Amino acid sequence: MAIHGGADPRLRRNTIHDGKSVGVYVHDQGLGTLEDNDITANAYAGVEIKTGGNPTLRRNTIHDGKSVGVYVWDQGLGILEDNDITANARAGVEITTGGNPTLRRNRINRNKYRAVWIHQGGKGVVEDNNLTGNKRGAWDIAADSQGNVTRARNRE
Repeated sequence: MAIHGGADPRLRRNTIHDGKSVGVYVHDQGLGTLEDNDITANAYAGVEIKTGGNPTLRRNTIHDGKSVGVYVWDQGLGILEDNDITANARAGVEITTGGNPTLRRNRINRNKYRAVWIHQGGKGVVEDNNLTGNKRGAWDIAADSQGNVTRARNRE
């Protein structure tokens, strides 16, 4: 599934699974509201957001991917609320190169790396999330991203 060029679809109650690439790819000012979807077992990120993509993800289950659960980079944005991001082969959420999402009330657990990995100038607001039970812990925030991240009330 690709969302781009200002498209603003509503995706609700779908199963997006076993793709040979990304499950949902939001780029080039793509918008969209993704709610109550099961995004599972994709070869790369469950959801990738870049180049001004700015979707809203609510109550999705993003799990068992062969890479990161959600990858936000290259000026990608997005609001992620009340999602379960679990059991992915890398980080639950990776933010890099100017990515700047807002993460609220998500459960980011049982991923093979960290819950949230922010590096190479990544930014973001991360508040009220459950970040417990990941193989390497809750956070990996590189020195170049430390001042760009707002963290509050997360369970670690």
